[in-house]
Amino acid sequence: MRSPVRRPTSGGRHPRLRPRFRSRRAALALGLALSVAGAVSVGALAEIVPPANAGHLTTVGPVSASNGLPTWYKDDKNVRLEPCLDPRNSLCGPLAGEMPHPDAPVTFPDNFPAEVFYMAAGTDQDLAGGGRAVSTFALEGAFASDTAAKGEQITFGRVRFYYDGLKAGETYTITHPYGKDKIVADQDPGAAKGVGRIRYTQDVDPVRGQFGGALNSRIGPFLKWDPAVAPAAPAGYIGDPDVDHAVVGSPFDTNYVRIEGPGLAATAADRCPNPPAGADANDCIQTSLFSLQGKYATNGGVDVERVTYGRSAAGGGTIDVLASSDTGPQSIEVAGDGFDTMRLTGDNGHYQGRIAYSGAEPPPTVKITNVGDVPATTKSVDVVDNVKATAVYDTTKNELTVDGSSSDTVANPTLTATDYGDLTNGVLVAKLNGTPATVTVTSGKKGTITVPVLLTGGTLAAIPVQAFAGPNQEVLSGKKVTLDGTGSTGPVKTYAWKQTSGPTVELTDGDTASPSFTAPDVDPDATLAFDLTVTGSGGPATSSVSVHVLKTAPVPTANAGPDQVVAQDGTVTLDATGSANATSYAWKQTGGTPAVTLTGANTAKPTFKFPKADAVLTFQVTATGANGSSTDEVKVSTTPNTLRPTQVQYTASKREWRVSGTSSINGPGVTVTLHNTGALSGPVIGTPATVDNLGNWQVRVTSTIAPTNPARVSLESSSGGQLLNVGVTTK
Repeated sequence: MRSPVRRPTSGGRHPRLRPRFRSRRAALALGLALSVAGAVSVGALAEIVPPANAGHLTTVGPVSASNGLPTWYKDDKNVRLEPCLDPRNSLCGPLAGEMPHPDAPVTFPDNFPAEVFYMAAGTDQDLAGGGRAVSTFALEGAFASDTAAKGEQITFGRVRFYYDGLKAGETYTITHPYGKDKIVADQDPGAAKGVGRIRYTQDVDPVRGQFGGALNSRIGPFLKWDPAVAPAAPAGYIGDPDVDHAVVGSPFDTNYVRIEGPGLAATAADRCPNPPAGADANDCIQTSLFSLQGKYATNGGVDVERVTYGRSAAGGGTIDVLASSDTGPQSIEVAGDGFDTMRLTGDNGHYQGRIAYSGAEPPPTVKITNVGDVPATTKSVDVVDNVKATAVYDTTKNELTVDGSSSDTVANPTLTATDYGDLTNGVLVAKLNGTPATVTVTSGKKGTITVPVLLTGGTLAAIPVQAFAGPNQEVLSGKKVTLDGTGSTGPVKTYAWKQTSGPTVELTDGDTASPSFTAPDVDPDATLAFDLTVTGSGGPATSSVSVHVLKTAPVPTANAGPDQVVAQDGTVTLDATGSANATSYAWKQTGGTPAVTLTGANTAKPTFKFPKADAVLTFQVTATGANGSSTDEVKVSTTPNTLRPTQVQYTASKREWRVSGTSSINGPGVTVTLHNTGALSGPVIGTPATVDNLGNWQVRVTSTIAPTNPARVSLESSSGGQLLNVGVTTK
């Protein structure tokens, strides 16, 4: 994560330290999966109060044809903001620092910033003892690949707290324009014991190409300079990021950042004007001055939802156009070969029109233009046919039938059901053992449609009952015997047991799944047989079991086999075949973490998959025979994985660590932790890196932790591997 940097001051520029809104890069470099309600934090989030935002963002604008990001976002106060994309304009904040060539025109993707802001608001508060509290609230556009690239566009709402000089282990309550958060300060690894910090970031929702997720963030409505406080905001902007100013717009009427907790106030001027009753005045600080950046949207833009044509005779037809933009209404025009320029009708953000064209073929493309924009927003769109289709799967015949048609009845283009083939005369029939939920039909004229698959045919029959009378048994005379029919399957309605051979015994609860009886006195041994009949769907069904009654029998001896040393992530077989006088086995894990799943736990040789961890697991087997049972244990351990670094580098000018390497144990669940200095007791740099399926891992992070002298790091794997005292290349 990047710490705030000092911006140069001149003229009316405010001299205080300001936050740079650039922590997205660090979050991505740490390999963190930022999702809905995802949070990146050092300092445990105890509570978000209140849980829901009273205000919100309502609409995301059309995607820009020039850069692939939304043209604007709108809040519930009908305020629209667009990205500020002029690196020579100080009202766009630190944009120039994000540009490959800040003095050249903005072009995508070659000279485009790695991140842009619809709104960026921040406060910077001094803390007692020289600490600082930087709070950031932003709606941001960026790129998942960290540099401008097609298909990598993301947007998200951000709430971020970057605080130093706190008391470790204490809870701090932060009240801000978008709610209230309670966060526990962690020990600062670069400070004396007891000195804490908070590094908390909540980004909602950075998913490639899905820009509506940001509407679910806590950002909204947008903040803007308080018009009752001079000076007024620059025309066209919500504020000037170089002038700290009072703001309005909080849905909770908390247009300030107030921090409550032990030992905060640096000076009397920093204290809360109205601290909580009974609280120490030094335990509450507050500021209403924000660095605020944002540009009002002047253009509505345009999104094209559909452009399709239809014709039933040579020499002309119709083109249907559906588009969206802001409400207004907007002036959306359509131009193309074969017809005069037309203006779409509609409002409330939706615009449509049916256009008659002339000519042997429809125009290959049309231009959709919002002529009210300055400059005008134009998108060129292919004209395709309108495809209609239905898909039905017959469960009796196991047949998928796809019917389709094109709006071009002159060309009659070939229709193709993706994965299944071409439609003949508008129909395709395919034999399938199971069907997909949807089918996509495409046309030779580029039209496409995806339709749900409907089911027809016979209905499913209920699962038939199956009887299982349990395993055969050996018992001693005079012992209680319990039969076991609980392994019977299906919708069993009744159980009925009947003895079919051997000395007669009296069954107790013979109409249940588990009846019992007392083994008779026999000499010599005898075998009793029983039938279990179950009723239910598809029944009745019958199963048999035998019980061998012994006059005398030896006591069983359990043997769980020798201790084993195995490979991580491999299959392990336990072995109790060395047990004596046993007729059944029951295994369970009695020690070690994590817990594993035993397959065949009631057999002599169960199996399990050893975890990706340096662990010692203990298992117990209970061997049961006619004359009782006994137990035995076995230990299964493993060897640590092997770590090999491929790059260990620190760039002082950027405070950036780049450390990568390989692990002999791969895939999900395996992480590598990077420690500063040559021992594992050194502070952790960044967060643990996940090892991918090829065995590669990387820590790339901007950090306040700098190499020691001599520059050394140590590596520690969740799979037990360690590599100490690794040299660092410094730049």
